[in-house]
Amino acid sequence: MTEVHLHEVALVPERTLGSPGDDAPLRGRLTFGWDLLPADHASASADWLTHVRTTPGREYRHLLLVCSFRPETPQAPGAFRHASLAVALTTSDPARRPVARLIDPGVRTRPAAAGPGTGLSFTVTTGIVDVGVERQPDAGRRPGREEWIVRGHGASQPDPQWEFRRLRRLPLVGDHPVAALVELVPGLVNSTDVLVAAELEHRSWGIRRYRARLGPASQDITLSP
Repeated sequence: MTEVHLHEVALVPERTLGSPGDDAPLRGRLTFGWDLLPADHASASADWLTHVRTTPGREYRHLLLVCSFRPETPQAPGAFRHASLAVALTTSDPARRPVARLIDPGVRTRPAAAGPGTGLSFTVTTGIVDVGVERQPDAGRRPGREEWIVRGHGASQPDPQWEFRRLRRLPLVGDHPVAALVELVPGLVNSTDVLVAAELEHRSWGIRRYRARLGPASQDITLSP
């Protein structure tokens, strides 16, 4: 288990035709946090541990990222419809970049008829998330059609990303962790830049798009000295 400290993210609206002229950043709807763990951390899956053991001489870090989506309020209206978390792994040499050898999840699904009670186990207290293991309730229930709620792309690439979406009976709210097993470039400072994009559906404005860059100016994620 690990603790991830969450920080509020101001979502900046994209300017589009017909958008309100005084459109201000959206606050209080998204928080973001991260933790950098050893590659052999107890929370790592057996596949990750096997990969590390079978590639001696390489240096890895377990990068854990958490996006926490909050319900709409009168001050910050709109329901999350879709969001994405894009990670750019970099060094001071553009020709040599770290690589996300493995990502988690590749896909995370829920039964099509699932309600808000399914999901990962979390304890959230004053901006801290204790990330536990995923639990599947109602184990005796017949398997049905599954739909994805989180989908990852870019394994073995320096630019992994994850998509999040709501389902008809499952709103996009709560805490969603993702992770990457990052192979570092030796001899250089390895770092991470993160970009969040989100679509919210407003009753009066329709679909609005927002972005937030979580880079060195706000969240300095350094993977190595």
